[in-house]
Amino acid sequence: MFVSKRTSAAVLAAVLVWACVRLLSRPAMAPLTGLPDESLAATFESDIRNVVHRWSETDPRSERDRRRALFDFMYQTYDSSAWIPQSLFEQNVITQTVMGDVDTIVRDKVGLVLWRDNPRVVAFGMAPSRSVDRPLMWTVNCLVCHTAEIDGVTYLGAGTKVFDDYVLGEALKLLTREAGRTPAPADSPDQVHTARALRILTSHHHDKIDSLTRGRSTAFAASHVELYMRPHGGAMPAVEDVGRGDTKTPPLWHTAAKLPHGRWYTDGSFHGLIPLMASSMELEKDRSFASLVDVVIPRIKSEFETVVQHLRPPAYPYEIDRGLAERGRQLFYSRAVGCSRCHGVYDGRGNVDWPGVHKDVGTDPARREIVSAGFRAAFASSPLAAEGALEKSEGYAATPLTGVWANYPYLHNGSVPTLYHLLGPVSERPKIFYVMAARHLDREKVGQLLYPARPYGWLPERELLRRYGADRDWFNTARPGSSNAGHDVWGRIGGDENRRALIEYLKTL
Repeated sequence: MFVSKRTSAAVLAAVLVWACVRLLSRPAMAPLTGLPDESLAATFESDIRNVVHRWSETDPRSERDRRRALFDFMYQTYDSSAWIPQSLFEQNVITQTVMGDVDTIVRDKVGLVLWRDNPRVVAFGMAPSRSVDRPLMWTVNCLVCHTAEIDGVTYLGAGTKVFDDYVLGEALKLLTREAGRTPAPADSPDQVHTARALRILTSHHHDKIDSLTRGRSTAFAASHVELYMRPHGGAMPAVEDVGRGDTKTPPLWHTAAKLPHGRWYTDGSFHGLIPLMASSMELEKDRSFASLVDVVIPRIKSEFETVVQHLRPPAYPYEIDRGLAERGRQLFYSRAVGCSRCHGVYDGRGNVDWPGVHKDVGTDPARREIVSAGFRAAFASSPLAAEGALEKSEGYAATPLTGVWANYPYLHNGSVPTLYHLLGPVSERPKIFYVMAARHLDREKVGQLLYPARPYGWLPERELLRRYGADRDWFNTARPGSSNAGHDVWGRIGGDENRRALIEYLKTL
């Protein structure tokens, strides 16, 4: 939801694939009803015991109140208009359409984060129907894209590293088509929900809202499409009128720094109290503007008030050389290096006095160019115009650096894998790297591993580009909107020793 992912269609696919692979390994069971709040709440403390999340030190609420707010956030459904029935998961069409064992489907093809301590909810971001008067059904929420796994640890609020929305969208199209062909009364609830899911997938799909690389989002472009459709009778804008600018999903803990400035998304083009353009993602579930205003927007505002604005970054989990970090701190705030002029002043406890600088530093312009005249017109004719303004930005945000160690890969489009490469010569930044390696932290360079040592480590870069340049599991900087140029600070840093000191300091933010 909060710049979370590509489309609701892909999100629905996440629910389908994950539930299928889990249920195929279980014995047959009787039809289930929804999971009520009291049942889910009874195990919630145990369910989140291994989920790393950090509250602001100034949050005055009791732990009980914070836990309740977090519970509502993690199980939010926004009274969804698009559900996947549990019974559909139990059909055998999954074995006909998505091949592979559980690990292959879940980790390699889908890329979501398993909720290992939760016996009833397979993955973070999956939300069940919560009424015993209804059959068990599933939708998803923003945690599908705002949860990440790093070195086997789950971090709540971190941007996804390897989630592949495109694969999920294609899987759901196959599954709903096949399920729709199974013998069942045409007006049965399951058939109605299945047909609705398939219709949403096909009628809300635009050529510019398929990410080019896994782990990236085109949610902003999808907002343009959905805002345009409502006053145009469901017709989509022309392909050439919709911009492409794949971005990485930012962490939710940056919200606290951005709130005072009221400028949101990677380019700061939306001006308002909170980033309510995120709510337009719910339109992809075929909702009306009235539903957006009456249900979705109030819920998102409440979530920002009770959860999101209170989240702070996770502490760096490994050893820090404090002496080296102190040297890096001095460089960071020095006049010669000057990082703080754009990125702010940090207290070391997850807080920053952020100046809100938005500037063109030579990075790829594709994402900023999405904010076309047509996009602004679509926004102005929508109810969201009452909540803020959409203006083309002069550049990207000099992003807050709180939790920067966990916010890799770097730049707005995730084109630079580590801090070491970001702070070094632009010419030495990798032209290709393996996105699936992002589940593991490179502790020396701070960021993601470029690729596993085998079988790729011995191959020269030109050969990696030849073999994997068109593979969605690899980030290729030659793709549209994927340039790794810009933010050239190597000349100011003054050599590798200073770069190492800065990296050590950045671990503490």
